[in-house]
Amino acid sequence: MSTNKEFRMKTEFRGIALGDERLNKRCVELAKALGKHPDESIPQSCGDWGATKAAYRFFENDRVTREALLAPHIAQTVEQSRLTEVIAIGDTTYLNFTAHPSVEDLGPIGTTEGLQGMVVHNTIAVTADQGEVLGMLHQEVWVRDGRYPKEETWFQRHKREKESERWQRGVKAVEELGLKGAIHVFDREGDIYGVLRLLEKRRFVIRAAQNRALSSDEGHLFEVLRQSDPIGKMTVYVPPRGGRKAREALLTLRRKHMVLRPPATEPKEQAAPVEVNLVEACEHHAPKGCTPLHWVLLTSEAVDTLEQCVHVIKLYKYRWKVEEFHKSLKTGCQIEQRQLQTRHRLEAVLGLYSVIGMMLLRIRDAAREAGRQATEYFNEVQLKLLHRRYPKIGKKPKVRDAFRAVAQLGGFLARKSDGEPGWKTLWLGMRELLAMERGYYYSHA
Repeated sequence: MSTNKEFRMKTEFRGIALGDERLNKRCVELAKALGKHPDESIPQSCGDWGATKAAYRFFENDRVTREALLAPHIAQTVEQSRLTEVIAIGDTTYLNFTAHPSVEDLGPIGTTEGLQGMVVHNTIAVTADQGEVLGMLHQEVWVRDGRYPKEETWFQRHKREKESERWQRGVKAVEELGLKGAIHVFDREGDIYGVLRLLEKRRFVIRAAQNRALSSDEGHLFEVLRQSDPIGKMTVYVPPRGGRKAREALLTLRRKHMVLRPPATEPKEQAAPVEVNLVEACEHHAPKGCTPLHWVLLTSEAVDTLEQCVHVIKLYKYRWKVEEFHKSLKTGCQIEQRQLQTRHRLEAVLGLYSVIGMMLLRIRDAAREAGRQATEYFNEVQLKLLHRRYPKIGKKPKVRDAFRAVAQLGGFLARKSDGEPGWKTLWLGMRELLAMERGYYYSHA
């Protein structure tokens, strides 16, 4: 397994700097303990009351911050990102701690009255060619002071700091890491005039949410785009979700270059037209009961040919990776079930579990790779141990076959009807394989 793809907790926290070597060591040990069973509570993972108290003291320490815990992981992500063309995918999620009313320093989340928690904006790096998740680039956390009054005036709304500015901060944070060539990919929440202005000389793909007016007075974005001639068709795979079955969707593509008029609410000294390319992908014959796919994408990428338009669609499709990361945090790591009493402790726990959650996502994605060799993820000893336990995979297995064997170590039955292994069996199997590897080295010392 190549060193840059090792799934080892010690590797993820290499270079941790908490200002005290004892804290650094404790960080790695605690990450290993919590990482063995990421969906269990801290007391269950630690095993006894002494270790549990040490864990709570660790998260309470002022030196143990979310930023410090994430720093080594982000540094490694940046190092890998400089070796290839990357997508920086941004998205916001809410962490709901309403079930833990004793937690201090929380604020309202969502639109439902009474919900309490934190707002988290994440930016992750994904390779532009194959959509391989590299890791986190940026994370911002904040707590709302309260809900803004419905009678708030336009002047009051525009004078105060806006939550939407998180998108610009995310872009700037990625550039400060030295990744000025990254392609920024956002869903409809990122369709904000200020974001478009910031990205005008950068690379981006953003799903349109606003039917913006055009500077040429020829109409509005959606209607003008729909009137243009199709450039061709493409087929995309739509994975199963909820009760929806997987399907192949046939999309008709249109494209156009447009100049968008600034919003009327924008101050005159800041208002300027924004030039963008657009690609529309529309499904015309969706199966009964399925909502047809319809994407309108704002982009800086070239859209002169069908191949270029298909490339833009491909970049946007990788946006789901950040939603899978949030699922990894909430389902795989049960982050919303963590019961700590202050925001500082919760943020510190979030920092550590963000690294574990990213590892979960990378393992899950690698397990679904079809064509790559397993040697990209496993070393010679690990493959020998897997082959010894499951001879059918062969001595030189493909990565998917190797990971299915790993999942079997974690309890996956690998029957034809079982589909792909999930978070838990892959993670448990990986922990078992690493334990087997340690035993192998001890026995051959």
